[in-house]
Amino acid sequence: MKILKAIYTVYATVIFVTTFFLVLPVYLFADWFDRPKLGLIINHYWAKVYFFLIGMPIIIEKQFDFDKNQNYILCANHFSFLDVAIMPFAPIPFKYVGKVSISKVPFFGYMFKRFHITVDRAKSRSSYETYKKSVAALIDGFSLGIFPEGGIRTVEPPKMASFKEGPFRMAIETGVHLVPISFADSWHIFPSDGNVVLNRRKCRIVFHKPIDPINYSIDTLKEFKDDVYNIIQKGLDSKF
Repeated sequence: MKILKAIYTVYATVIFVTTFFLVLPVYLFADWFDRPKLGLIINHYWAKVYFFLIGMPIIIEKQFDFDKNQNYILCANHFSFLDVAIMPFAPIPFKYVGKVSISKVPFFGYMFKRFHITVDRAKSRSSYETYKKSVAALIDGFSLGIFPEGGIRTVEPPKMASFKEGPFRMAIETGVHLVPISFADSWHIFPSDGNVVLNRRKCRIVFHKPIDPINYSIDTLKEFKDDVYNIIQKGLDSKF
């Protein structure tokens, strides 16, 4: 069984690298000719092709229909590095708000930095600049993908770690609806335990109904944060 898992992991890695380099010219075109949404749309199609090629069944439960003319803040639990790859199953282009360490990955990191928003959580000034860039992106009509736990911080999945305030402040400030998302299986498929092994199994994603921030204010920020936390956690608990 360990040998089969190792072979599958190597295969999935080769497919990841191969498919990335196949779409790299499109990313470069989008970057050079200032077509950011093209680069973001490619993420969506790449994810579909990649998971099909590695034989990973993606089970999507949508509790609403995305409005292609509206932007959203996508908020999901974060238990695995695989979450970055499965978030693009959201049927809209979006910018990630992610750790600056991702931008250091060869080739992939360059594209991430060009099309998405990075943050160095160890530097308060960087966090503030990231917040401003994120709000500006929302005002410009882009959707954002954010892991409100602020990284893989949980010690007992599927129980989430506490949420940061950033995405909820953004929603209140801009009026953009926030979509809670439950990734039910990513931590089983690719655990963050230091063992680089990919386990083939179904990957379930729940897109919960969007929340209108008009019902909240800065004074009720904690309530907003707790409501979203409970929705995502309930989605996780119902799958186990």
